[in-house]
Amino acid sequence: MLPARAADIEKPVGKNCGLASPPAAAGEEMTHGVTLRVYPRAKDIDTRYSGCQALFAPEGEKWIVLSLTEVVNGDAVRVWSTYETDAEALACRFKKGKVVHGNPDTCPAPEFILVKSMAPGCARILPGAATQHTLAAPRPPGCEYD
Repeated sequence: MLPARAADIEKPVGKNCGLASPPAAAGEEMTHGVTLRVYPRAKDIDTRYSGCQALFAPEGEKWIVLSLTEVVNGDAVRVWSTYETDAEALACRFKKGKVVHGNPDTCPAPEFILVKSMAPGCARILPGAATQHTLAAPRPPGCEYD
């Protein structure tokens, strides 16, 4: 049997899986001077939630979906991205924080597939946050990663 190609891995469907831009309530994650948006925030995903957590990046005046993490009853089960070219990475499956399909050495770390984020607006108010390593930057109340 031939290995799956990245283009053959189906995009998840369900709640928030079809978003084209981040809602106002989307959290913020800063990476390499770029503010990404995350919806829903990891802190808002519980056992009643099934759908996707979407990670958005700015591209000019619009947003692009970098990745979707599929969630079933609060459990992150896989990550999908149109930008991922490695079919093995897209074929990884997770259950209760463990890799259940795929190579644990090459699959994304299960504890990081749900993206933690800061509250909306925090990237703007953190002094110099977009130009410095944000983990060391002091955080105002309400701007913790969760």
